[in-house]
Amino acid sequence: MQTTAQGWLVLRLTDSAAALGVASFAGMAPTLLLSLYAGVLADRVDRRRLLLGVQATVGVLALILAIITTAGVVVFWQIVLIAFLAGCAQALGIPAFQALVPMLVDRPAVGNAIAVNSAQFNLSRIIGPALAGLFVGTLGEAPSFWLNALAALVLVLVLRAIDVPSNALMSRAEAGLWSNLLDGLRYVRGQRVLTALMALAAAPAFFILPYMALLPIFARDILAIGAPGLGLLTGSIGIGALSGAVVVALRGAAGGDGRVLVIGLTSMAIATAAFALSGLVWLSCLALAALGASQVAYYTSTNTLVQILAPARLRGRILSIYTLTALGFLPLGSLVAGAVAARVGAPATLAGGAAVTVGALILIVAWCPPIRTLHLDPLVPASGQRVEPLKPSPSELPQEG
Repeated sequence: MQTTAQGWLVLRLTDSAAALGVASFAGMAPTLLLSLYAGVLADRVDRRRLLLGVQATVGVLALILAIITTAGVVVFWQIVLIAFLAGCAQALGIPAFQALVPMLVDRPAVGNAIAVNSAQFNLSRIIGPALAGLFVGTLGEAPSFWLNALAALVLVLVLRAIDVPSNALMSRAEAGLWSNLLDGLRYVRGQRVLTALMALAAAPAFFILPYMALLPIFARDILAIGAPGLGLLTGSIGIGALSGAVVVALRGAAGGDGRVLVIGLTSMAIATAAFALSGLVWLSCLALAALGASQVAYYTSTNTLVQILAPARLRGRILSIYTLTALGFLPLGSLVAGAVAARVGAPATLAGGAAVTVGALILIVAWCPPIRTLHLDPLVPASGQRVEPLKPSPSELPQEG
C-alpha cells in the first residue's frame, strides 16, 4: 500500500517520470550499498533481534510520512529521505530474513517454504495496491501510510512470537568484517554456477523490474485509468504472482530447476514487452499477471538453487550477494529507466529493457551451459557434487564457555 500511494504522491507533487525514478532509487539504493554488509551481519548476530529492529524502524518512518502527509506539509525531498532511511533498514534485514527461512523447516521443504513465502508476499501485492488505489482516489495517500505503520507493529509482535530453533542462530564470526565478506565473495567466484546465477539475477533487476517505478505513468497518461487503475495494474501483478507461487508450492518437495529459471526469465521479458506495447487495459492487466507468475517461478527457482548451493556457514553472506544482484541493481535500473522514459517514453523504455534481458540470458547460458539442465533436489547432491546441509553442523553452532 505504501509503495503504491508513495508513487502516486510523488507524481502528484512533481508530475515527473524522472522524479518517480529518483524516489524509487532512494528507496532501493541502500540494498546496493548495504546488502553485502547485511549478509555478514546476518551470520554474526541474532537474526530475530535484527529483524525486530528493522520492523520497528520501518514503522516509525511510515508514521512520520503519514503525519506530514495528513498535515499537508509533505514535499518531495522528505519523501526521498524517508524512502532512503526505510530502504536502509530493510536492506539490513533482507539477508537475515532469507537465511532464517530454511532454518525453520526441514531440508525437503525448503523449496516449498520459499514458494509459500512468495505466496504471502504476493498476496499483499494483490490486496495492498487495490486498497491503496481505492484510498488514494477517495481519501488521499495518507491512509496507506497510517496502515503501514500499524502493520509494522503487528510484524514486531509476530517476530517476538516465533520460536526460533537454537541451531538457527549461527556462531559469531571471530574474523574481521572484511575477511568475512571476502570469504563469501571468494566462494561465489569459485563456483561457476553460482556466478551465473548472480549474473542472471542482475539482468532483470536492471532492465525489467523498474517497470514498477513507471506504473503510475502508464495508469495516468497511457491507459488513462487514474489512481484506482494503478491499484488494478499492481493487483494484476499480484494475482499472477500468487497463482505462480501456489503452483510452485503444490509441486511437492521441489528443488531449484534451471529449466524453470530459463523459461521464467524469458516469459518475464515477453510479458514486459507485451505490457509496454499494449494500449488496452484488459491486455495490460493480462500481461502484468503473466509477468507476476513468471517472476515468481524465476526467482523461486533461483533462490532455491542459491540456498542449496550455499554452505551453511556462508549462507548469510552468499544470500547477501544474491540480494545485491537481484535487488541491488533495481534502484540503478529505476533511476536510468526514469531518465530514459522522460526522453523516449515509458513504453519504449520497458520494451527495450525486455529485449536486452533476453540478450543477456543468451550470453550467460552460453557461458555456463549447465544452467539449462541444472536440477538440485534438496535431498540428493547434484552431479556427484557435495551439497552441504541447510542447517549448520554441530561444529558451526555456538559453543558454551
